[in-house]
Amino acid sequence: MPDVRPKIMIASLGTRGDVQPYVSLAGELNRIGVDVVVSTGEGFEDMIEQAGARARPVPVNYQALLQKPEIREALHSLKGMIKAARQSIALQRDVARVLWETGLDEKPSLILFNLKATVMTLVGRRLAVPTLPTALQPATTPTGDFPLPLFGLPAMGSFLNRKSFGVGRMLMKAGLRPLLNPLKLEAGHELAMSGSSIDGFMPNNQKALTLQAFSRALVPTPEDWSAENWQCGYWFTEPDAEYQAPEELARFLEAGEPPVYLGFGSMPSRDPGDLTRTVVGALEKTGQRAVLATGWGGLLKEELPAELSERVFLIDKAPHSWLFPKCAGIVHHGGAGTTHEAVRWGKPSLVCPVFGDQPFWGERIFRIGAGPEPIRQKKLTPDNLAKALKDLENPTYGQGAEAARQIIEQEPGARGTASRVLSLVPKDVT
Repeated sequence: MPDVRPKIMIASLGTRGDVQPYVSLAGELNRIGVDVVVSTGEGFEDMIEQAGARARPVPVNYQALLQKPEIREALHSLKGMIKAARQSIALQRDVARVLWETGLDEKPSLILFNLKATVMTLVGRRLAVPTLPTALQPATTPTGDFPLPLFGLPAMGSFLNRKSFGVGRMLMKAGLRPLLNPLKLEAGHELAMSGSSIDGFMPNNQKALTLQAFSRALVPTPEDWSAENWQCGYWFTEPDAEYQAPEELARFLEAGEPPVYLGFGSMPSRDPGDLTRTVVGALEKTGQRAVLATGWGGLLKEELPAELSERVFLIDKAPHSWLFPKCAGIVHHGGAGTTHEAVRWGKPSLVCPVFGDQPFWGERIFRIGAGPEPIRQKKLTPDNLAKALKDLENPTYGQGAEAARQIIEQEPGARGTASRVLSLVPKDVT
C-alpha cells in the first residue's frame, strides 16, 4: 500500500538554537504518524534522523560561518551585521533557491518555517498548502507591551513600542527582496499575490496561524495580539534516558555541591581568550565550583589554570536537559533556547548578552525575578562577574525560576503543538 501519512515540511535556518526546538517538534509529529522533512543548514542531519524525520540540508554550515573573523566581528555591532548580510547575499540567495526547490520536490501537505526561511511562503502559494510562520521570540507580531526584541531597544511606551515592529518589518522586507524577487519573476503571477511572506499563507485566504513558541512565564501573552497568534510554549527536547555522561564529568558533579554552569552556546566571542580569563578571574574570587562549556568558540580550554582543575570542569558540550538540573545556576548568552531551558528546571540565570534578542531575554529573566540584572558580555570584568555570581545564589532568584517552571509545565509545548498542527492538515491527505 502507498504511504498515505500526511507530510509536513519544517524549514528553520540558523545555529543549533534555531534548529533543536524544531527537531523536537518534528519528533512529536513523527510520533503521531506524520512524515516529517526538516530542511536546515548542514551538520544537523544526525539530530534530525534520530527524531524520526528526514533531513534535506541546504548549502550552508552555520558553525563554520561563525568561525570567520568578519562574521565574529559582525555579531558585535549593528553596522557589522548589516555589512555581513550584504556580503553574504549570494549565499542567502542560493539557500533560498534550494529551499524553494526542496519544497516543490517534497510536496508537503503543510509547511512550518522560521523568519530566516520565509521563501517557504512562496512554496506554500505554489502548492496551495497551509504555510505557518513560527517564532522562538516575539519578533513579528506588533504589541505595545515591549519594543521589537531584535535590536536591544529600551521600553519606549505603547505607541513607540508598536511602531518599532513596523520598522523591523520594513528592514526584514528589504532584506528579503533580493532573495525572493528572482523566484517570483521566474515562477509566475500566483507568487506575487498580496500579503507579506513573513505572515505565511492559507489556501482559504484566512490569516495563517502563527506559532509563538516561547513561554508565558517569560512573555505573558500581549492583550493586543489577535487570535491567530497562538502562544504554544517552547519546544523542549526531552531528556535522553540513555545518555551516558563522560566518567570524569559524572565524578566531578558527584564530588561536591552543585556547580554553576557558564557557557555561551553558539555565540563566538570577539576575544575568547579575554572572556575565558574574565570567567576564570571571577571564579578565583568566588571560590565556586563550576562547569565551563566551550561551545562554538566562546571560551578557550588553554586559558584554564591547572590550579582550578579541582573545582572547575571544562566540557565541549553536554545536553542541557541532562546537565542543568544538576547545576545551582546558569550563566549564558541569553539565547531563547538556553533561557527557556534554565527556567524549565527552576534554575536562576545570569544573562550576558551579545546581540539580537539576547538582551531582551536577559531583561525578561531579571523582570520575573529569576536572576540578577544582565551584564553585556563586552562589559564583563572579573569583579562584576564575581559579584553577579554570588548574587545568583540569592534564594529569591531560585523562587522566581521555580514559579516560571510551574507555568512552563502547563503549556502545550512540542507535544501539544504537534497535535494542533496535524489538525490543520487538509482532510483529503489525512
